[in-house]
Amino acid sequence: MANFMFGYHLGIMNGPLISIAHELNFEGDTILEGFVVSTFLVGAFIGSISGGVLADRIGRRRTFQLDMAPLILGTALSATSENVNVMIVGRFLVGIGIGVNAGLVPVYISEVAPTKYRGGLGSLCQIGTCLGLIAVLILGIPSEADPHWWRSLFWIGMIPAVLVILGMEFAVESPRWLSKVGRWAEAENVIRQLWGDSSVESALEELRSAAKLAESAAEISWSELMSKRYYKAPVIGSALFALQQFAGINGVLYFSSLTFRDAGVSNGMLASAFVAVANLLGALSALYFMDRQGRRNCLMGSYTGMAISMAILFFSLEGYFEEQMSHSLAVIGTLLYVYTFALGAGPVTGIIIPELTSTQARAKTVAVSLCVHWVCNFAIGLLFLEFVDRFGLSVVYASFGVVSLLSVAFANAFIIETKGRSLEEIELLLNSPRD
Repeated sequence: MANFMFGYHLGIMNGPLISIAHELNFEGDTILEGFVVSTFLVGAFIGSISGGVLADRIGRRRTFQLDMAPLILGTALSATSENVNVMIVGRFLVGIGIGVNAGLVPVYISEVAPTKYRGGLGSLCQIGTCLGLIAVLILGIPSEADPHWWRSLFWIGMIPAVLVILGMEFAVESPRWLSKVGRWAEAENVIRQLWGDSSVESALEELRSAAKLAESAAEISWSELMSKRYYKAPVIGSALFALQQFAGINGVLYFSSLTFRDAGVSNGMLASAFVAVANLLGALSALYFMDRQGRRNCLMGSYTGMAISMAILFFSLEGYFEEQMSHSLAVIGTLLYVYTFALGAGPVTGIIIPELTSTQARAKTVAVSLCVHWVCNFAIGLLFLEFVDRFGLSVVYASFGVVSLLSVAFANAFIIETKGRSLEEIELLLNSPRD
């Protein structure tokens, strides 16, 4: 539900933005329209920072519930807004909630999932986002006929937040967090519930080993995060998110409707549906491959596919083929790119960062990495059209392909395989004396 909300609120402005701008009297003001959309990202940046602090202080489970407050309030303000200022405040609050969720979901999944299924369960994040995008796409169809339907879309967006508040009452707290704060009896009980009696002894032994390793840093500060002991994970996580964004996913999605229209698909809703389906198929493939092929292989394979897709788009735009063939190849390249992104670059980036991090630093590391994500996301949104105007779309796409190839090299050089290893085993490996 948390990632469903991410996808839902990410796509909620796409269709009805014109109606919203008209009703709230900022139609034609492109700067203000862009600000309404980008305020969401500013809120997400702040949420990423505050989420790590909350998750360490009050636990993963209660942070989920508390985080629904800005989401519900922001959505309600957006639904009832009578001027653009209220809409901006609402989008900002929703962004805060989404920013907290974006870091908390992979942390929580990594800490409660059995080692064998951790990758597959982690890929549910990407699937949830895809389903949210598809849902708002379908629910937004009436907005083409009803200029006020956007208010209903926001009200509907409150339902998942309520479900999270109720659902987390029946969920368990993270055993890793419980052991971190010294609540060993509760941690043992949760392990027994989640992983079965046979796993209790070995899991507790690993938790105690990790606790001894980090007993001198029960609560690390933000400055300690970049110390020799902890710096690897935040640096790798920040680099992965920067590479993910500068490999061009938002740019490709931005021009997908134009690409389909040139190929003869004039219905923007149908074009978006094609892209959403490719995204979902990629996420479902990741669910299958993540615990079979491993995170590292999925990441490298994903970026390789993205580079090939960018090559197809580059050659189709440069006119190496006749017009109709070029348009068809552009559609194929776009769909292949979205599919291969969802296969690895999307889900693995979020999953592997908490896996590479110790319990004491996990929430803060994910927070720092996500802050880089939101900054890069904002930068791409701000500069993308300017770069396209100055250098041309084919050159920009070629640069995305180069970044994708750099990402393959980065993953090959710096990412260790986490498949089949417990979080405590990974922590001991990364913090071994030889490092």
